[in-house]
Amino acid sequence: MRFSYLEGKKNGKANKKDGDAVKGRGKMIEKQHGIVSFTICRPARRNAIDYAVMDELEQALTLVEQDDEAKVLVITGEGEEAFCAGGDLQVFHQLKTKEEAHAMLAKMGNILYRLLTLSKPTVALINGTAIGGGCELATACDFRFARAGARLGFVQANLAITTGWGGATMLFEKMPYDQALNILLRAKTMTAEEAEHIGFVHRVFPDSLRERCEKELREYTNKSTAVLRAYKEAAVARWKTEQFRQRFFAEIERCAYLWESEEHDQAVQSFLTKRNK
Repeated sequence: MRFSYLEGKKNGKANKKDGDAVKGRGKMIEKQHGIVSFTICRPARRNAIDYAVMDELEQALTLVEQDDEAKVLVITGEGEEAFCAGGDLQVFHQLKTKEEAHAMLAKMGNILYRLLTLSKPTVALINGTAIGGGCELATACDFRFARAGARLGFVQANLAITTGWGGATMLFEKMPYDQALNILLRAKTMTAEEAEHIGFVHRVFPDSLRERCEKELREYTNKSTAVLRAYKEAAVARWKTEQFRQRFFAEIERCAYLWESEEHDQAVQSFLTKRNK
């Protein structure tokens, strides 16, 4: 029986059964063996994030928090080409002012902050290219598993902006300072193997990503949900301080300021022109 988390949510809890799935325009949520998979289903847009995907990811986070049978959240993209191409430029390039940009950036920033501090383990299953905001999404997860040969890059600086969803703040928390700063300033892509070498990616799989991911996570999913929550809450306590939150959301403010610059507008126009040729 196919059954939506939302349809099955009663008395504040989700009662979605193992193996069920719900598919929408921008996502698919499945639960199997304690692993909840959230798939961005926009392959024609290289799984770029728009407002609908934001809303659906936020719903998924709420549902994972409420479902005691959900032990690990895995986020991936549909198809083999892209994990996530970041924000959908065709949608977000219409935002011209600092205020317009900030509303969008803060919306996704709040979602990634929730993902960062989720009380269950999280995995970015990088099935293909992860660019810009796609790397920010992956950074918010506890673990990053990637397909061999996939390319990843914090390329925001090439568009005359910074990371705007909290990605830099999270990266500085999770990697050595010099390596994180080098990645951000160079704004180049690297292979999954190179990313594993510097510690950004934790596992590289040659094929059968979902199966290998599930196998890798079995030693987590055979533990009680209470234990998983307890360890995650201990881990994320340092990111729930007011000082960290100020750093995280100050990054969003800085990006919004740069967003309305002529330099950023020209860089995006040039990128879109090249891509559409």
